[in-house]
Amino acid sequence: MAIYSLNHKPIGKSTQEKPYTTGAHINYITRSSALGKLDGARMPLDREGARSFFNSAEDTGRKNGRVSDKIMLALPRELTATQRHELVKSYAEEITDGRAAWIAAHHDKGKDANNPHCHLVIRDRDLETGKRVFGTTERGSTQRLRDLWQDHANRALELAGRAERIDARTLKAQGIKREPQIHQGPRNRAFLERGRSPVSRRRTYRNGAGARTPFRQVDYPSIDRGRMRREYWQEIDRAKLLDELEQQRDIHVPPPEGRGKQTTIQMLKSRSKSGPRKRWSDREWEPD
Repeated sequence: MAIYSLNHKPIGKSTQEKPYTTGAHINYITRSSALGKLDGARMPLDREGARSFFNSAEDTGRKNGRVSDKIMLALPRELTATQRHELVKSYAEEITDGRAAWIAAHHDKGKDANNPHCHLVIRDRDLETGKRVFGTTERGSTQRLRDLWQDHANRALELAGRAERIDARTLKAQGIKREPQIHQGPRNRAFLERGRSPVSRRRTYRNGAGARTPFRQVDYPSIDRGRMRREYWQEIDRAKLLDELEQQRDIHVPPPEGRGKQTTIQMLKSRSKSGPRKRWSDREWEPD
């Protein structure tokens, strides 16, 4: 069944963790073990040429300018490879209005044969004027990208004579009464199938512009305590539900005056004995 999945991330010159992040991303998505087809427009389409194109754009851009936007798209399995290629091309050409550079790496072979997807990288600058084309730096641009992908994918499915459709809305907005699935990643699933559990570790991340410190360290072992992502968030959901029930109960049976109590979430936080406590609002997780 066709699924909706679009992930949009900008790469800024001043906010990237290391210089030439876009070039490194190009090197990664064009590796021969995963690449099925490389497509694009208004820029070199060979691996070295594409990497040099984005490295040069970074060298000549403003100090705080955006180098590129990377978009990962889940492609409908109901379409043929050729139809998927045309779908991404039409989508990229509308985003860039035929004036900005883009490159798309299709991963649809080997282990990705049943999980076809595309890594689309855009340089949102008119090659002649240097001005923005789509406006990926503007508020709401990600939602516009999402809506546009829904329209293009559904049009391609219709032209192919397929009844399946994708929907960019949330499950709640669609009237579907089930919890969203928690992504675990193929490596974690493979670990589980072999009866093993992935081991988390400390990670260092670069902070955004304006932060008091350039880097932050996240102690994942003290957060997950050996639990998988699904188990972790299920426990969070259970704790929140218990707190809601306790709040409803206290409306009818208030606790004795002067006696405070910890919420279920506060009690769960206090159980962690390794590393500093984390703010519960920091819903960070080690990427797959």
